[in-house]
Parts: sequence; C-alpha cells; structure tokens
Amino acid sequence: MRNIFPDWLNVLLSKNFKLEHIDEIRIRRNQPIQINYRGRNVELKNENEIYPTPIFANEDLINYILEHATNQSIYAFQDQIKNGFIITDNGIRIGLCGTAVSSNEKITMIKNITSLNIRIAHVIKNCSDDIIGYLTSNDSVKNTLIVSPPGAGKTTMLRDIICKLSNRATNIMVIDEKSEIAGSGVCFNLGKNVDIMQEANKKFCFYNAIRVMNPNIIICDEIISSEDVEGLKFAIQSGINVIATVHAKNIDDLKQKPNLKELLQENFIDRFVVLSKRNGAGTVEGVFDNKKFAIYLPYLR
Repeated sequence: MRNIFPDWLNVLLSKNFKLEHIDEIRIRRNQPIQINYRGRNVELKNENEIYPTPIFANEDLINYILEHATNQSIYAFQDQIKNGFIITDNGIRIGLCGTAVSSNEKITMIKNITSLNIRIAHVIKNCSDDIIGYLTSNDSVKNTLIVSPPGAGKTTMLRDIICKLSNRATNIMVIDEKSEIAGSGVCFNLGKNVDIMQEANKKFCFYNAIRVMNPNIIICDEIISSEDVEGLKFAIQSGINVIATVHAKNIDDLKQKPNLKELLQENFIDRFVVLSKRNGAGTVEGVFDNKKFAIYLPYLR
C-alpha cells in the first residue's frame, strides 16, 4: 500500500493506524481523508497542531495515487478504469468516481476522477475454521453461497477457504474476475492444486474451465448477473461443486434478487454462510442448509 501514497501520507498512516485493521481509505477531492478502521470511519488529522484538524484531499493527491497505482501508465489500465476500479500489484482495489464517458450506451472511460475508495485486501489465516466443517463431507464439498453485505469480509473468508481446500487431493478452479481473490498477478498464495483465471467474465470461465481444466471445485466471488447464475448452474449440473459469494444482508434478502430466485427455488445450493459486521468484518452469523434451517448459530451457543 505504501508505494501508492506520498511519503507524508505514509508517515501519518503508520503513526496512527495498524495496517491490518484498515479496511478502506476514502480520498475525496476537497473533503477530509477518511479511514475505515476496525469497522469505524475516522478522519485523518494533522497531529502537529495544538488542535488537530482534518487533512483534506486535493486533486494533486488523487493524481499522485492514480499515477503510482498504475505504475505511471494510466492508459494501460483503461479497461479496468472504465469498469470503475483499478487493481494494484499488491491486491489493493481502488474504486473510482468521476465523469463517465459513453459510446453506444457503453461506458468507455471515466475521466475527471474526484473520489477514490482504496480497499485493503487482507489475509486472515484460519478465519474459516468455525465453518469449514459445515461445507465439507468426507472428500466432497457442498455447493455453498457466502452471503454478505459489502465490506463484511466475504472475499477474505473465501480466500481462507480456498487455502484450506487446496491442501486436499483435488483440482480447484478460482474465477477471479476482478483480481480480488488472488490479487493482481496472483500476489496471494492460495495453496497447491489451485488454477486461477483472472480478469475474464464468469460465463467464459465456467464453461471453458469445465472443458479444459477438469476442476472438481469452482470458486468465485460476487454472483450478480443472470449469466453468472447460468454458469454456476451449468457447473453444478456437470457434477462440479461450487463455492461463491453474493451481496445480500441475509437469506431473505436473497429472495428479493430476481437473478438468484431460481437457485433458491430449485435447491442448487446446499449451504448458506451468512456474514455481517456485528463484531467487525468477517463475523459469522450462521450456516444454513438447503432448506434454510440453521445448522450453526454462534451467537446462540
């Protein structure tokens, strides 16, 4: 993370925060810099003053971060930028807001960038210890959806699950569409027996992985579109076990999402893991079976 910030910002961050507890850094033009730290938003302040005041971001800071996040070649990242984000070499995702430029009803560029949301990827070993036993049976893996609101640790949990499963004698295909699971250039070690396809859409990966990589398990992040759902169903119907994540508050919230109704109604999914921010990102609210009955509720023990 340090290589994308100017020295003065690195010094302030290291003095006031522990990196492992920073989830997001918000940089908004002409607004105070905000740090999401241990689940709370706090303003970065200048401690050299008698009465510390918030430090405001400006256009120069935004441009500095963009230049260093793209290795001084922002045009090489245009395919990512037009989708509203940049993934750095060390697995940091930077969300972007600015002025969208369209052509034939498709976004071709985002210019005049005014906001950055710098999300810090974490590796938390063994964070899936309490749930992994509910997702496996003997040598097989149950088709699983990890249900989580944004920022509740679903990708971190998924990363640890992959590491645990990768130690078994099985072939795992990881579909890493936004390079968030393994990080850009595969900077996170997900273990052995893992094949990773990055920056390709899920439809392509689901169908081609089955034909050419012969996986036993396919794992991916953020099932959203009807094409994502079709690919997931195709894999399951082909005898491949699937673990995926989806944005939702709980299982009832899933029922309100048109693209996911079919998965629920036809019992494609064997396990639902629900995460929240109750005690910080990665809080497990429960594990549920295919009838939506709770089989693990940590807060009722």
